[in-house]
Amino acid sequence: MSNANQSPLRLLPAPDADTVELLYRNFGDVLIPLDKLRAQYFRHLNEQSFAAEIISGRIQIPVITLDSSRKAPKFAHIRHVAALIDIRAYKADEELARPQSDSPDKDD
Repeated sequence: MSNANQSPLRLLPAPDADTVELLYRNFGDVLIPLDKLRAQYFRHLNEQSFAAEIISGRIQIPVITLDSSRKAPKFAHIRHVAALIDIRAYKADEELARPQSDSPDKDD
């Protein structure tokens, strides 16, 4: 059974349980208000640019509302935030492990 209008399923790696736990201690809920998320981790972005980064997909956080009102508060689920943090940490670790091509210790 195929549905041409259906978005492809995106399966992200499961976030580390410690990351989820620390986020829960910090925010106190499984739904994190976007304004608190921005204030904590994206201080360099104002509200408009933060929203634009999410809409463009540069910040890959699914936005959740609990009703269909346009004025409904917007949240990010704690597991999505934890996955984003873990993925970025993994990518940073990979970049650090890559051999540097412009090594200053090289004799020519």
